[in-house]
Amino acid sequence: MYAPRVRWPVRMILLAALLGAGACERTKAPEAGGATETAPMGTWDQWADLTPLVEVAQSHADERTIAALSKASDLLEQGQFKAADEHLAGSSGSHGRHWIAVARADIVALNFTVCIRGVAWRLENGKRGGATDRKAEYDEQTRIEPGDVSVEATLTNLDAAVEGGMPALVTQARIARARVAAFASRCPPNEDVAALAAKIMEQDLAALAAESLLTPDLAYLWAGVQMSRFSGAAARPFLEQAREGGFDHPAVTYMLAVIALEARELDRADELAQAAIEQYAAIDDAGQQAQGQFIRGEIAAANEDLKAAKARYSDAIARVPDHVPSMIALAKIAYLEEEDEEAAVAHLQGSIASLMLAGKPLDPDTIVLAAKNVETLVIMADEPFVSQIARDALLGEVDSEPDPIRRGIRYFFAATLEVRLREYELAHGHGVMARDEFEEAGIRPPIDIDGFLDRLVEATQR
Repeated sequence: MYAPRVRWPVRMILLAALLGAGACERTKAPEAGGATETAPMGTWDQWADLTPLVEVAQSHADERTIAALSKASDLLEQGQFKAADEHLAGSSGSHGRHWIAVARADIVALNFTVCIRGVAWRLENGKRGGATDRKAEYDEQTRIEPGDVSVEATLTNLDAAVEGGMPALVTQARIARARVAAFASRCPPNEDVAALAAKIMEQDLAALAAESLLTPDLAYLWAGVQMSRFSGAAARPFLEQAREGGFDHPAVTYMLAVIALEARELDRADELAQAAIEQYAAIDDAGQQAQGQFIRGEIAAANEDLKAAKARYSDAIARVPDHVPSMIALAKIAYLEEEDEEAAVAHLQGSIASLMLAGKPLDPDTIVLAAKNVETLVIMADEPFVSQIARDALLGEVDSEPDPIRRGIRYFFAATLEVRLREYELAHGHGVMARDEFEEAGIRPPIDIDGFLDRLVEATQR
């Protein structure tokens, strides 16, 4: 019987976290097992107006600083996010400048709506950046406006606050810096900044976790680190902590479903997956709804119910036609039902046509999209059997493909799979054919075919 292999979509989850989860819509905490007034470092609802930070500052900051923080908290409660930051900016040169810097960093990280080329973040009164409407804008024509917050200056000020020495201030500065660094790593000005920001985020999260000082949203981010570095079992306590603190982003529920599946807690996993699908439906995220149905398919397969598994994988594809994990899963089921490898190949052939945007004209943008779609299939076809049937599916209808561009894409990615299968002569031949097809089409290929062929020659000569 088909034993599903859970594919951890950690990158997808973290993208959602870094662009949206830090400022998702607040919902009422569940009565049982939900947020409590005594949650470590405050509940997620309380962070909406920085109540936990203000309460700590009252015992450590001067009266003028406390008054400025309290006023900003009132403005946040009214939805005046930009006004709150502007109010604090007027006190940034005061004796309590480090507390002010921390508060401004929290405000912008939790509420910004637009990241402009990784240089500045925009706050807007009456509008909080949420899971579906926070944007990363890299268009060079986009102008930075007065009041947009400098990301570099924010991090520099937080560095100074962390070095301030007072333990209570250091803790709050680390919380704010982890939030800012998380978003900075997702919308950076360049790759070096992205790597540095990710490193800073992990260091601050580790320090806070060691002292049990993670806020609900940071507990969620630390769970993502644990899942990607270690296991679902390592991530689960932090996900539960995030949930108990009222951080009700759908990704928390989804990740818990995947972890329950890994632990073979199948009924619990299905319950959580269904709940995640409903949560993602509420924010109109079709991609993650499809991923939730895929997990439900894996659960059904684990229960040896192939009929239910097929229905759920098919539902995922109905929501997202290029949902590659479900395509592969259905091909495996086709093999099991027919006990015939050709049945699996035939199923994938139809899927590849969809990935290649069959029936649609190709332009410079859609050529890149078609190549990326097939590349996703190649990446996820990491089991030898799946690599083999995916290669056969790419080549099976190549002769009947009238478009040389699509033929070139098919030949190239078949060659990459043949390298994985250690079929180097075939890989070289199909790589050359891919190059010839693009030359016939008279366009620059969206993939580096010459580089691939050069590396292949080097590999075979060793």
